[in-house]
Amino acid sequence: MNLLTDPWIPVRADRGRGAFRLLTYREVLCASGHWRVSLPRDDLELACIQMLICMTQVMFQPADDDQLVDRLADPLTDTQFDQGIAAYLDWFDLEHSTYPFMQTRGVSSKDVTPIQKLLIGLPEGNNHAFFNSVDEVTRLSAPVAAIALFHQASNCPSFGGGFKGSLRGGAPITTLVEGSNLREQVWLNVLTTQRLRKVLTWTDGLTADRPTWVDPIRGGAKIYRDQIGSLRGLFWQPAHVELVPAPESGDCDVLGIHADRLYTGFRKEKFNFTLVGTWPHPHSALITSVKKGSSEDKFASFTTNAPAWTRLTELVVQKQSEKGEGHRPAPAIGQARHALDIAPLHLLVGGYRNKQASVLERRHELIELGAGWDDEDGRLEDLVNIGLAARTALRGKLFFASLGSKDKGLKGIGAPIHETGERLFYARTEALILDTFSDNATFAEWKARVAAYAQALSTECQAIFTELTDPYAMKPELIPIIAWSRRKLMLDLKKLKEDQ
Repeated sequence: MNLLTDPWIPVRADRGRGAFRLLTYREVLCASGHWRVSLPRDDLELACIQMLICMTQVMFQPADDDQLVDRLADPLTDTQFDQGIAAYLDWFDLEHSTYPFMQTRGVSSKDVTPIQKLLIGLPEGNNHAFFNSVDEVTRLSAPVAAIALFHQASNCPSFGGGFKGSLRGGAPITTLVEGSNLREQVWLNVLTTQRLRKVLTWTDGLTADRPTWVDPIRGGAKIYRDQIGSLRGLFWQPAHVELVPAPESGDCDVLGIHADRLYTGFRKEKFNFTLVGTWPHPHSALITSVKKGSSEDKFASFTTNAPAWTRLTELVVQKQSEKGEGHRPAPAIGQARHALDIAPLHLLVGGYRNKQASVLERRHELIELGAGWDDEDGRLEDLVNIGLAARTALRGKLFFASLGSKDKGLKGIGAPIHETGERLFYARTEALILDTFSDNATFAEWKARVAAYAQALSTECQAIFTELTDPYAMKPELIPIIAWSRRKLMLDLKKLKEDQ
């Protein structure tokens, strides 16, 4: 299967409500249609979109904003498409005899790993977070296998001990701009040449930019980030992997369609190399911290069970302190703001919370930001900070009630009600917070709307505090700590409202 010529993109017509089919890459860029990627797993859907963006970034990169606007307005001609893919045909063939897509020929592994391990969350049957049985996926069709290869290499934890992970670390947050259809979705996230050069400042000096399955990483090599071009980085494959085909045709266990070519497993082998520096991948927010005079870059990731809105400042707002600390969003978000003037902005956010190679949680959300989200006054950041301040006030006072105070002679409740309180806060306020972010009136009528927002959060915090502490008020010895904590919470919430 050649990704540039054969049908492999699983879609549904009519913005995802119509009939299912496999689309060609040519149809995505050269035809009009309200297609939506359609897979049973949202993480694979996001990976498929990201993969198409990477292909288009490499083969059809717009020179400037005017050309990007033209690409959004009109499909490519067949001639433009043929010219764009001509140099890459052999590199995107899943079964090429010498350099198959994102694989290494002749992997020296006696054991064949079940194909299920290629789908993140199912590492050889010891994690059932997303599937009911250890052998639910035994055969993958070529389209799903290609997407899963890209996804595992680009967005997921490594295979485990001894295997290298992606250029963005173990489980990065991917942020993309959402479009009204698949073609628009792709182009909204393709950077112009000028913007890509600002991210990858060294690309003009590279003599070659070939993918790792064509120009393999040498074992034991020390690789500097400025040796990695856009093609090599966007399709970085840190592992030696080779798919194992099934002996006969059959049905794909993920898509449910009949396929002439199926894969039942893959071979993998460990090899070592050292990467020096952080390759600034354009599909993630990059966070810069300064420790002992040295700056360190890392990509945003989910490290707690807090919802995605709590990280929105890092994911959307560009900020840098005098010390050099700060964060920059995925460049396509800045492009949407400055070149395309997109409002409201629909943001695709995806990633995992992991513990080493094990996935603890899957996160894939669509967040809408209303017109005015990109104002110069930092109002979106203010909204996030108000939500975080309300959560901190609630958790802190519940923790105080739980722990008590020896200095003040107050006996604590003893139960971890602060942890329950935080979970309830996220669950009960998320709709309010996301609705506030998406409402155009929030930014147009700022003073009144932000005051109402702070009041609504305050009311919910009080209700949660009462719900969790009232059962303990039956004990006279706990009434003082509850009363003290309630008073402190009310003071914090009053200040939160007065500051708006």
